[in-house]
Amino acid sequence: MSFHEVLFPSCCEVFLVGRSLFFTSKVICASGREIRNLDQEYHRGQYFLKDCFLSKNEFWLFNNFFKARRGSRFAFLLRDIADFTVQKQSLGVSDGIKKDFQLCKIYQDEKYPYIRKITKIKRDSLKLYAGEDEIQEYQLNENNGIVLLPDALVKDRTLYASFEFYLVVRFSEDSFDYQPKSDGTIEILNLSLIEVFE
Repeated sequence: MSFHEVLFPSCCEVFLVGRSLFFTSKVICASGREIRNLDQEYHRGQYFLKDCFLSKNEFWLFNNFFKARRGSRFAFLLRDIADFTVQKQSLGVSDGIKKDFQLCKIYQDEKYPYIRKITKIKRDSLKLYAGEDEIQEYQLNENNGIVLLPDALVKDRTLYASFEFYLVVRFSEDSFDYQPKSDGTIEILNLSLIEVFE
């Protein structure tokens, strides 16, 4: 994947309007019965810059960022300010052998929870726990979000994790419009981001 390990400018985060996308094919039979097939197993985040008014310095920062990504050519990191944390959530129960665990976020539902795989996290934000005991020694693969423990946990012990995470996104378009305003700010128009699956 064409990816730059850089974070979307924080001055623009507050102007993002998010949307979660699933893709489902629907066929309506002659009887009226509906058949639905999930075309994409995981949701894809989409973000729109709305009412984005930047100071000249902020616009300079954003414009540099956009050009350095060559528009939609290179993906980058985004912090979704509405959904970027995991707090002491289970990563799995030990079988006494397994030492590697995938970081994820579980969106709880009584019967059908949704599990989102996490591959990019904020450095130094990860804390691991075996029960109530914090684990100090582990390795984190920063490319795929897999945690490797030096030794397997005792069988039936649960591994918990807390961390902040990022999404991998790209610009949807290769250009954007902007408009200077009478108050000295510059408005960015017609620009969106789309989550990239690795």
